Amino acid sequence: MKLVETWKSIAVTLLWWPILVLDALCVALLVTILPDRRLRNGTVVRAASSLLLKAAGVEVQVQGLENIIKGKSQILVANHQSWFDSFILASVLPIPITFVSKKEMFRVPVYSYIMRRLRFVSVDRVNPHSDLKSIDAIAALLQSQLSLVIFPEGVMSRTGKLGSFKRGAVYFAAKTNVPVTPIALTGTRKIKSQGSPWIHYGVQTKVIISEPVEAGDLKREEQRTVMKNIRTTIERNLTAMEISGDLNNSPMVEVEYDATC
Repeated sequence: MKLVETWKSIAVTLLWWPILVLDALCVALLVTILPDRRLRNGTVVRAASSLLLKAAGVEVQVQGLENIIKGKSQILVANHQSWFDSFILASVLPIPITFVSKKEMFRVPVYSYIMRRLRFVSVDRVNPHSDLKSIDAIAALLQSQLSLVIFPEGVMSRTGKLGSFKRGAVYFAAKTNVPVTPIALTGTRKIKSQGSPWIHYGVQTKVIISEPVEAGDLKREEQRTVMKNIRTTIERNLTAMEISGDLNNSPMVEVEYDATC
């Protein structure tokens, strides 16, 4: 049985990586010719990410989609276990989004162009305080009706355990007066773990979206407290999914994401 799973992973991996490259080229073309930012960051990103999930046979169950505020920008905060976290969020969230990404990714050909066209925010992990100076750019982004996804752990978890959270998401929310929405993801590390090229087919993933938190005009210590509470919410939801697969007796809903590009 283990041998069968190994060969299946090899076959899926050999297929998935070329699809990723072709998908990126398609996205690069579309984000160039489409003038509407909400169309690029909504429909195009959703379709491209959905195609990658389909190719890997990923199943996605979601709880709490009603907590996503439509027609208003927000900062979405999620735990980070795999590349596929971004693909899943882009596929299931019914709003145009962009992401915070490490600045090293902006050096990768094609992908750097796509990220700039989609208004990804660059983060310097060596000097994270330098990103606090980009508040004006982030404010303009949020005013354009895009929502920003932030992984506050800063790096992908190697063990699957939740790491410490930086307060940047709440800092930006307080400065721009937008809500922060906590999101818990589980199962994505089973698709592809950090440092491994192998893609595992047919993995079931789960997402819990909690109610938005109003950041307002919070002071530094208040921001730390709010971020600590957000981390506690995500940790509690991760535990709930690991134990029973749902939260507060509310069932997980399987999402049929749209892979049409």
